[in-house]
Amino acid sequence: MQGLRMHAGRVCPAARLPMNPTQLPAWSSLARRTSPARLPEPGSSAQRQARDLTFDAAGLRADLSRHWLERDTLPLLLELAEQAGLPSWRQRLFDGAAVNTSEQRRAWHTALRSDADAGVVAARDRMLALADALRAGSLRGATGAPIDTVVCCGIGGSDLGPRLVTEALGRPGGAARLHFVANVDPVELAAALAQAQPERTLIVAISKSFATMETLANTRAALRWLHAAGIEPARHLYAITAAPARAQAFGVPAAQVIEFADWIGGRYSLWSPCGFPIALAHGGNAFDELLAGAAALDAHFLTAPLARNLPALLGLLGVLYINFHGLRTRAVFAYAQRLRYLVPYLQQLEMESLGKRVSRDGAPLGFDTGAVLWGDVGTTAQHSVFQFLHQGTQVAPVDFITCAAFERSADERERLLYASALAQADALAGGDAVLGADASNAAEPLRCPGGRPSSFITFADFSPRSLGALLALFEHRTFVQSVIWGINAFDQFGVEIGKKLLSQRLPGQ
Repeated sequence: MQGLRMHAGRVCPAARLPMNPTQLPAWSSLARRTSPARLPEPGSSAQRQARDLTFDAAGLRADLSRHWLERDTLPLLLELAEQAGLPSWRQRLFDGAAVNTSEQRRAWHTALRSDADAGVVAARDRMLALADALRAGSLRGATGAPIDTVVCCGIGGSDLGPRLVTEALGRPGGAARLHFVANVDPVELAAALAQAQPERTLIVAISKSFATMETLANTRAALRWLHAAGIEPARHLYAITAAPARAQAFGVPAAQVIEFADWIGGRYSLWSPCGFPIALAHGGNAFDELLAGAAALDAHFLTAPLARNLPALLGLLGVLYINFHGLRTRAVFAYAQRLRYLVPYLQQLEMESLGKRVSRDGAPLGFDTGAVLWGDVGTTAQHSVFQFLHQGTQVAPVDFITCAAFERSADERERLLYASALAQADALAGGDAVLGADASNAAEPLRCPGGRPSSFITFADFSPRSLGALLALFEHRTFVQSVIWGINAFDQFGVEIGKKLLSQRLPGQ
């Protein structure tokens, strides 16, 4: 697999930039010029300009013409990106510099999508070899019976990304059935083991630190289930972790520990050996194609001019709505049932990365960062929360995401999905007026006022390559916003505090 050329440790001027975005000239200009907010009016020169706001990247297409972009808004946003040092910080990300400033670590997830690092390749190969053996039915347990059930215990980034991709790629193949267990509530593990035979079951604990209490508690419970059946647990236990010593102390044989680098953040770990469930369910070639799709989006983000750079534009729109229009939520609706886990995945990616109240230098911020991200799948959401979006007093920008192939599908239901997403985007933008004079009563007040912004994003098909590009798009969008705000997207002290308090309350753990 070909990758981008990267140079670890390269020094970049952005590391020395003072970071208070409110003092940047473009920030001040945006604060003066973005009110009142409105969409381009039909027939206006602004609307003609909006027709150019469709962008392509790595097989994705985004129509941004339904956003609050007056004539001078986008140029000012691009100036803001330059003044905040986005090009320099972007290069540092790809070079493997220590962009995780509070922990002095890389956040080099782009390297996971290439062959740039020998350690990354070796870890990937070990994971793929295990997945291949299980798919072929050649891995055997303590009694000699072939393994036909795999239970993956993980939580957060060790679960959300692999679960999303595994389901999105369709029906699993291979000889082994796959189950995910994340919640420490006993019912999830019980459901996973309900039809399993102990002598044919493998437990895979996926945890970066190998100290996550929920994952370890579920793993111990699964091992007790094996032991109660008279099965020697050690032959039936693998670990995927950045802490191999802890895994071995837990009881995982050294030969059954797959190690990955500690600079891989949990919410970016699906590209690492933590993506094992994807390879198990869909094969090594599918996993490689997933990485290739993400690498294609990486190349676009690294090289495309900011004015045509899709992650940059989406990130800048996020800044526009939060800081200059006071819109503190964003909704995401995927018009595809196979993407039902997309919103939980994006909630972790964005809210864990951007939910920060201090700058990367530790100074308190005087402005908002991040948004509450929420959503569901279409078309079911149209019969619940869309009332709020169309007629409510609060405005929430929306990302509509669907498959381009649905537009001309032979299945009328897929065509309905695509048409529904497009209709909802137009309805949010135009309100009652889009219905025309024959469908509305001019004497009545506008019930749905329109003027509500949205992005319309399509991916080519449900191939691993398309899905990889889509997820990388949202990763880089999140990074862009963190750079503008001068925050560290890669630490998570708000997650750690709860873990520490739990440890104090359960001292025996």
